[in-house]
Amino acid sequence: MSQNLGPRQTDGEILPQDREDEALRELMVQYQEGSLEAFRALYAHLAPDLRRYVRFLMRGSDAADDLLQEAFLQLHRSRAAYNPVYAVRPWMFGLARNVCLMHRRAMRRWATIHAVGSDRLPDVPVPAAVERLADADAIRQCLAELPTDHAEALTLHHVWGFSFEEIAGMLGVSAVAARARASRGMARLRAELERLSSSRR
Repeated sequence: MSQNLGPRQTDGEILPQDREDEALRELMVQYQEGSLEAFRALYAHLAPDLRRYVRFLMRGSDAADDLLQEAFLQLHRSRAAYNPVYAVRPWMFGLARNVCLMHRRAMRRWATIHAVGSDRLPDVPVPAAVERLADADAIRQCLAELPTDHAEALTLHHVWGFSFEEIAGMLGVSAVAARARASRGMARLRAELERLSSSRR
C-alpha cells in the first residue's frame, strides 16, 4: 500500500483524479487504523490546497493557519466516522469550510469580522479561464468583490477542480444551484475584467 502520494502535480503531470481519490481513501483507512505515517501523507498532500482555500474564505486573515490546523484536528476527531465510499478531498474541504464558518460566527459576535483582513486579496490561484484577461492581482481583486457564494463555487470548480456534485455536498445546496453560482460568478468576473481592460486602453 502506498504511503506517499506526492504532490498533485509532479514533473508537469497531474495525478489522475480517480487514482488520487483511491490513494487518499487508502490512506484515510490506514489512518483510521492508527497509522501516523498515513496522517503525515494526508497532511502533506491536502494541506497546500486547503491552506489556499482557508485563506480565500477568510480573506487572508492571520487566523488562516490556525484554522487550517483546526481543520486537521477535526479530521482527527471525525476519522472514525469517515466512510471510504466517499472521496477524501471534498470531505476534507467541507470540514475546513465548517471550521471557517464557525470562526466567522465567533468573530461576528465580537463585531470584528470586517476589521480582520478586510484590505487583503484572497490568496488563491487565478482561474485559468480568465488568467489572460488581466494581471493576477486585478483578477484577485475582482474575485474578492464577487458575492461570497458565487466566488466560492467558482473557485471550488475552476481552481480546485471539484465537480458540481461534490461542491453541492460541501455547500449544502443542489448540484444545479452549485453550477448556477459558479456560472454567475464567472460571468460577473469576466464582465468586470473586460470593463477593467477597456478602461485602461
